Amino acid sequence: MSYDLDVYTRQTGDRRRLTDLVCSLAGLTLAADDAESVRVIRGLRGTYSFTVDGPFDVESEDVPVDVSEHVLCARHLWRILVEGGSSGEIPHAVRCGRLLARELDGAVVDQQTGEVWSRSRSRSVNKPLRDERISEIGLHWFCLRDDLAPSTPEIYLDTVRRHLPEALPRRFGEHEPFPGRYEQAGAEGFRDTWQRATGSIYFAGTGPVIGGHLGAGPADRFPSKFWSASLALHAHVFDDPSWRAALRETFIDLADALPAFFATAQVTRGHIWSGRSSWSDGRTEPAVVAVRRHEGWTGIPPIPMWWTWLGRPFDDHAAALPRARTTTTRAGILFEADPYPRPAEELEHLTSWLPHDLFASLAPNPDRIQPVPLVGASTIPAELR
Repeated sequence: MSYDLDVYTRQTGDRRRLTDLVCSLAGLTLAADDAESVRVIRGLRGTYSFTVDGPFDVESEDVPVDVSEHVLCARHLWRILVEGGSSGEIPHAVRCGRLLARELDGAVVDQQTGEVWSRSRSRSVNKPLRDERISEIGLHWFCLRDDLAPSTPEIYLDTVRRHLPEALPRRFGEHEPFPGRYEQAGAEGFRDTWQRATGSIYFAGTGPVIGGHLGAGPADRFPSKFWSASLALHAHVFDDPSWRAALRETFIDLADALPAFFATAQVTRGHIWSGRSSWSDGRTEPAVVAVRRHEGWTGIPPIPMWWTWLGRPFDDHAAALPRARTTTTRAGILFEADPYPRPAEELEHLTSWLPHDLFASLAPNPDRIQPVPLVGASTIPAELR
């Protein structure tokens, strides 16, 4: 007989911490250990109960989706095995697994039933007060429509479910009030809505995700060469490195998988939180968006972005960016202007390294239109003309 439990945790712990936790459980103690395993015995007779292996470092793609829904950035794995003993030892192994999960902020996966147990509050966030002025992070991914896969909705859902489940489309539709409910329609309903939509699909997320959009699918009433997706998020949450890591993985994986040719993350200030969503007024810092419906690609934004992801059309220029701030991804390169989410005025511009003729410029905007009107770059990569 064997019984397996996996415990995914945010905190790594160590062998001494494991020893202290096991011995805090009534009747359990350690028999022996080697480089990776600890044998746990029970009672005065020293009956073998179970074995604990780990911790092992794991990548985000190796963490089960059901665990990610409970635990933010679980990157350590403990394995608990009841082997060759009595089924009566299973409850003791379960007690140990749950204690590890509680103390090291994680979740237990029962490999026999698939059940996930967790008390982690790592994905809980503090929402702003109603009518409070807030900063937002706006993520934008820009794609060539001809490059889009028929599975675009699944790509989006699979990516955010793995890294940032708060970005799942809790409510969705082409117009408010959104008729779609993800808990009822599921992934299939969301995909079908995208397939039939004649315009962009908008959706509401769960904090810290405010909402976002996906450009329409094959039924788009006014299809153009370009397609986009976006997310809006509460900026203050991402001062936390774990939340920032989850957002970064989401940003990169979607850019690679859609595939995008360009993507940005911009921090803007002065939005007004309604309690459910945000709105703008004359004091709200306007966003800068690189692709416009009637103008197409206008150029790299003329103000600094917090993150900029450059795809295939910019391959010839990527090497000019400073290595300390760049990460090569599967389909492009990510430039990070600062470790923390910062507004444009606190960031260094890409014009420090890339040719100025690739950049759009700001057009007059006396009425503070959003997104900001732009004058197109003098040089447009051939694929984007």
